[in-house]
Amino acid sequence: MTTLQKAISDGAVAGNVLPHSSSWGSGKDWSVWSGAAVADMVADNDDLMRNWRKLIEDASAAGLTSTRSEVFDQLARDALLALSSDWAFMVSKDSAAQYARERHQHHHRDFHRLASAVRGALNGRRANWAIATEVATDQRRTDGPFGHVDGRLLSTALPDFT
Repeated sequence: MTTLQKAISDGAVAGNVLPHSSSWGSGKDWSVWSGAAVADMVADNDDLMRNWRKLIEDASAAGLTSTRSEVFDQLARDALLALSSDWAFMVSKDSAAQYARERHQHHHRDFHRLASAVRGALNGRRANWAIATEVATDQRRTDGPFGHVDGRLLSTALPDFT
């Protein structure tokens, strides 16, 4: 037994290791999650990520993300549920594929419904913030896992697809 630093200094570790991209999925590649059978779902997910990033950037510029908000927390929950790799896996493996597509679409609809209300509030329609709060509360009753998710913190780690 030794520390990593000692192993390096003793020459037991020879530089960086750059593993090849692979997965435990069929073919040991990413086709289960990004193949032809789920190309439409991948496109939906890419669009959701772009929309989420832009919405958070605009909300931050407007000062709406300075304090924790049930609206942004639920938006993060909706996004996580929509982006779940389970849906693509189930479709690719033809394991309750129709159910998986329905869940994928349901969570995307929820995300876009809430995002639309937030976008309305950002465009100067203050009443839309109350609507967004109502939508978030309603959606949390149905899909409210990850109770400790702080939408402000999660949104800072969003990849940039531009």
